[in-house]
Amino acid sequence: MVQVDGHQLTQRQAEAVLALYLKGTQRAAARSLGISAPVLNRHLRQVESKLMLPIMDCGPRGTTLNQLGEGIAKEQMALQGRSRERERSAVACTPLSEEMLMQALNSIDPKGESDVIISEDRRNVADFRAGMLDLIILDDPLYAYESEDGSWEEVGSDRLLHVRRGPEYALYRFGAQRLGYRYLESIGEEHRVVRTYSSLTSLMRSKYSYFISEALVAKKGQRPRSDTDPSLLPYSILCLYRDGTPFVEGMLKALRPADRIV
Repeated sequence: MVQVDGHQLTQRQAEAVLALYLKGTQRAAARSLGISAPVLNRHLRQVESKLMLPIMDCGPRGTTLNQLGEGIAKEQMALQGRSRERERSAVACTPLSEEMLMQALNSIDPKGESDVIISEDRRNVADFRAGMLDLIILDDPLYAYESEDGSWEEVGSDRLLHVRRGPEYALYRFGAQRLGYRYLESIGEEHRVVRTYSSLTSLMRSKYSYFISEALVAKKGQRPRSDTDPSLLPYSILCLYRDGTPFVEGMLKALRPADRIV
């Protein structure tokens, strides 16, 4: 159980602080815990009352944790990581990098003893921060640059294709599209994201503009015309990992382009 200056938090209180840290907003944090936002807020205020110190800051973007609150969340993550059964290593990726991860596992885990998670970057990064994963391959390299946990290494590269159909854009659930929107911001081009697609086919048939991985559409046997030169939209495929275990070292070796079996 988390203790702060001799004050012991309940499990629900510690989980509420951690959820706000991982999800960023009280509404999303409450949803992740299966409780209402008022109940979550009550747990957070109980922590402040117990410590007689604030753990949150309220601003234009809503409620966020201050330095003390973040410290409590990180301690809770550490406790979760230590309590989790670590007899099996755990790795994660998205559908875009699944083949890359599986090829590496073929090389170093022939008995299939590790756990494999296929999910979105956002969920995989949250599980990594909570100590539940040893290594993840990211679609979006910004998650690695933004992370204060673990180390990262480049394991590949790709480019974005840009299909322009007007100022309204749609996201694909997987990929590095945030880099595309940063590009639009850098050139001062008007844009707004209006929806997200889970189906690549539906995205490409939609009326919206979009960014998509060049390698992904190539695998699907398609090649939409890019309205921006793809050489202006390159990006690195990064692996976020925890140092110090033979399994992770083996995975990194297998993932490095020079060592990878194609």
